[in-house]
Amino acid sequence: MEEITLKNCMKFAVATEEAGAKFYNQLAENFSDNKEIHDLFTQLSKDEVVHQKQFSNLLDKVGEDVKVGKGESGYDFIKAMSVSDYFDTEQGPFKDVDKVKDREEALSHAFELEKATLGFYNAVKAVLGDNDTLNSVIQAEQNHITTIMKVMVTEGKFRSLEDKW
Repeated sequence: MEEITLKNCMKFAVATEEAGAKFYNQLAENFSDNKEIHDLFTQLSKDEVVHQKQFSNLLDKVGEDVKVGKGESGYDFIKAMSVSDYFDTEQGPFKDVDKVKDREEALSHAFELEKATLGFYNAVKAVLGDNDTLNSVIQAEQNHITTIMKVMVTEGKFRSLEDKW
């Protein structure tokens, strides 16, 4: 990530959600013969598009580009989360996604991506403060993690992101 500013954080979030949507679309395509997993990744992709729009709107509302200086609350957290391997298209979960055919591997990649994005968004919240849009996305990412883990652990069928265990 470039200089740590709120605008750059929002741009990074928009790009991350766009990459996430493509990632989940590819996984849905990889599992077109498995309805439950295909539907899960299709829904996750749709959610990422919604999040991308939410962050784009938030980016438009960020006024003066507030720089987050070293030593300020949230600086180190944002820096640590933004350099995570999970945002690196060469090393992270996006690498060779078209070759992922194993259900457990696909779910594991999805779980790690959701954890990384949730961590980054929580770091942004530490700087931005309470924000309805950001809170909404954070809640959705938490739901994604819960749903993916439930499917992983129970080997259960995906019914919806609102499904309770």
